[in-house]
Amino acid sequence: MSKLKELIQEFCPNRVEFKRLGELGIFENIGVDKKTVEGQPLVTLLNYVDVYKNMYIDNEIPHMIVSATEKKIQSCSCEKGDIFITPTSETRDDIGHASVVTETLVNTVYSYHIMRFRLIEANMITSFFIRYLFETEIVQKQIYKLAKGLTRFGLSKYDFAKIEIPFPPLEVQEEIVKILDRFAEYAAELQAELQARQEQYEYYRNKLLIFNNIDRGGVRKRNLDENE
Repeated sequence: MSKLKELIQEFCPNRVEFKRLGELGIFENIGVDKKTVEGQPLVTLLNYVDVYKNMYIDNEIPHMIVSATEKKIQSCSCEKGDIFITPTSETRDDIGHASVVTETLVNTVYSYHIMRFRLIEANMITSFFIRYLFETEIVQKQIYKLAKGLTRFGLSKYDFAKIEIPFPPLEVQEEIVKILDRFAEYAAELQAELQARQEQYEYYRNKLLIFNNIDRGGVRKRNLDENE
């Protein structure tokens, strides 16, 4: 029997409890605009693309510089364990990309284009667990159903709070996160290998199929890509 099965039998032998995200944390989406106002302190902005492209966010990722009021700097902070989510998109399928902040971001605020979810009881394992859940069919189906719009779709913070997720005990969450982290590492390694092989293919394709101009016996040779 696998360790995960043993943990499930020990900590939730009958069933896994489901909870609404609103029971576990607080959603906020009144972030900071992408602009600089004279007289306001300069800050780094965590934006939509940062969340869309990254599973985890640390101080190396946000680069955009904007300004914000002192009140916004306090209320729009990005703390370790925060989960950020893309709440809108031109298609329903692109809603719900999520990232976890792995360290408190220094002098950084989040954009009004993204949603912050902060757990009531902070726990990094739970943050990672919920982030993975946003990739699952069980959550994506609820997002698809709750999304509103015509040319652009989105969910309000109240809609996100309604989403129900399986919420096993922490011991089970931790084992699931470990397993998924390993597979995520494998996938990243395969992607890097694929990219390297693609670059290698392009290099040798050009080497093998492009010929130098050579004059032999009065016949002019030309590069295959040379214009007529």
